Amino acid sequence: MSLRIQAFFRSWGVRAAIVATAFVSLPGPIAQAGVFNIPHFVDPGQFALGLEPELVLTHGAGIGANIKYTHGLNDLMDIQGIIGTGSGPRRFRIGGNLSFDFIPDIEGQPGLGLATQALYVRIPDAGRLELTGIPYIHKEFPTGDGQGVEPFFAFPLGFGFSSGSYQGIAQAVVGALFRKSESIQLVTEIGINVNHAESYLSGGIVFTH
Repeated sequence: MSLRIQAFFRSWGVRAAIVATAFVSLPGPIAQAGVFNIPHFVDPGQFALGLEPELVLTHGAGIGANIKYTHGLNDLMDIQGIIGTGSGPRRFRIGGNLSFDFIPDIEGQPGLGLATQALYVRIPDAGRLELTGIPYIHKEFPTGDGQGVEPFFAFPLGFGFSSGSYQGIAQAVVGALFRKSESIQLVTEIGINVNHAESYLSGGIVFTH
């Protein structure tokens, strides 16, 4: 192996070690708003307004709520604004995300997408900026009379930055959207802490127009 190739692998080895250290160091919770209705694509020109109550199960527990506005940009992208507050480890938060619905949910195949999110969160002793990617998979199953159920799985991961330091974020989320009519959906989900995140239960209602 040439010296140049050896240097290349040593360089990437150092970078991998830095990333790995970020995911196992700097203990403390990270607080994300739930995935909620991100997996359900909003058609271009339409909007969705959602209310998401939440119950945090870790780091002292707490309750909170988020308001989320989603707007359909085009056949591939939605944009969402988020504002919320709560008690316990999850306090005031504001931000947004841009979702890319790469593979649509059509007959015979599930939908696949990725949301990129930026969220500023107040935690008990500081403020924190969280930058995450949220890959997700979803599939709607009609149940008749214009109703349906849309289970989804998502894996938010990224980094949180606070007071000159940063740490890795990882979380597994399972949930479902229940379509009650063309304009009303109910949501329920559970988030499980994988690394520097919160375990939580959340739900809510979404109005689409």
